[in-house]
Amino acid sequence: MSGLLNIKPTSNKVLNVAMSADINIDNGSGTTLDEVILVTDRALTIEKAYIYYTEATDTTGAASANAKIGTAVGGAQIVAATALEVSQAVGDTTSMTLVNPSVAAGGMIAVRHTGIAATEAGKYRVVVLYSFND
Repeated sequence: MSGLLNIKPTSNKVLNVAMSADINIDNGSGTTLDEVILVTDRALTIEKAYIYYTEATDTTGAASANAKIGTAVGGAQIVAATALEVSQAVGDTTSMTLVNPSVAAGGMIAVRHTGIAATEAGKYRVVVLYSFND
């Protein structure tokens, strides 16, 4: 897959986008980086989540890093840890499997990246497509 907004509409829902800042894959072995990408005052449903590569990844090593999405900092309530992929070009994507796509009113969407120590090329963003429940 490629393309930042890689979606195929299947209904009349209005899809909104939230995404992380660029994340460097090799920020340190086991070192975490947390970012809150959305705080909502309305209940919502996440329709799709994926990793979007903004810098090509090396042919080895990138798969040791991962990203997850939660309703709390460091959480994995929305998406469990998803390994990054090697040999990804700019614009390529990696799908993330939704565990629980619901976010309550007053809730947040937070991304956690767990890095690798080796010098590996690659940067990415976590992209979340969502719709409000009302």
